[in-house]
Amino acid sequence: MVVVEPAAVASNFVANAGLDPDRLVSDAGPYGPVLRAYLERSSQAFASAQDAGEVGDLVVSLIAAVDPPFRVQTSSAARAFITPKLADLDGSAVQAMTQSWL
Repeated sequence: MVVVEPAAVASNFVANAGLDPDRLVSDAGPYGPVLRAYLERSSQAFASAQDAGEVGDLVVSLIAAVDPPFRVQTSSAARAFITPKLADLDGSAVQAMTQSWL
């Protein structure tokens, strides 16, 4: 078993979902400003997203590996997020780190 932990991966998933971000925000009522901030931050993260082919190649190599590691982050961005998360027993550090995202 291998846990693959990517960060943002470039794909057409969001575009193909047919979501209208402006409508989502307007329908969110009092949560609209927080949702808009989240969507803007997500958009920035995906502007420098990892290529989906790179992630796919890594997954294929892990499937073929005789003794793969248990956890694999697919990029430096994933490692930057996962490293403090794994050391955060009560979740407070991750909450503090991600609070500014909203």
